[in-house]
Amino acid sequence: MADAVGVHMSVDGAVLTITLDRPDKGNALRQQDCAALRQEVQQVDGAGQVRAILIRANGRHFCTGADLVSANTVDAKPVAGHLSRGLAIGAHGMIGALWDCPVPTVAAVQGKAIGLGLHLAVVCDFTVAADEASFAEVFCKRGFSVDSGGSFLLPRLIGIRRAKQMLLRGTVVDASTAAGWGLIDEVVGVGDLEGAAVRLATELAAGPTFSLGYTKRLLNNPAAAQLDEVLRQEAAAVEATVRSADFKEGLRAFSERRDPEFGGH
Repeated sequence: MADAVGVHMSVDGAVLTITLDRPDKGNALRQQDCAALRQEVQQVDGAGQVRAILIRANGRHFCTGADLVSANTVDAKPVAGHLSRGLAIGAHGMIGALWDCPVPTVAAVQGKAIGLGLHLAVVCDFTVAADEASFAEVFCKRGFSVDSGGSFLLPRLIGIRRAKQMLLRGTVVDASTAAGWGLIDEVVGVGDLEGAAVRLATELAAGPTFSLGYTKRLLNNPAAAQLDEVLRQEAAAVEATVRSADFKEGLRAFSERRDPEFGGH
């Protein structure tokens, strides 16, 4: 991967690890960083070697947001449509790719997760944070509106009033409070963060990831507001997953009184 991109990828077994690696910039994400992460996630189709994704960061902070300094100057004049296209290629494309990713995703958060960095952490299916981590939205302090899915993710996870505290007042939330609110899943000591996140990603990768992908799609589908539509979608998912090799292995393991060995197919 080009040196100009501050995101590195590695695969260990069935887990793809994506590492944010601009520690001197607080791992602030530029458009090319977001695009590289998006492209890597979009290559995961659930049928290959990768059966779970772990997103982590080098340095003191997980991600302090978008790199506004490299993308903007005080005197710059916006060009119609340019910002929207940039978001689609970069931050919005990245968040959308993770939301739609067919395999389970885990984020390991230390230090600050701000704005885009917060959204990157919580769009993952599971978020593990160090006890010294903090979460914040600073859009209201910069004079522009929320982007990269914040207006969707936060109310969904923590409710509209808590979302307003963060988005309209810039309230900073510590790791313990974030877990209590349901913004993240687990808080561990900073020295235990890497191990806890790797164990969780490895556990998920060993699961029936074919059916997990269908379940994730059902949970993430915001259009299914009516029970009859939910039931229709669940029936279609069951129809697909009962034909899978994982389902057959699950039945065999149950009848043989052993732990299943899923292959993600």
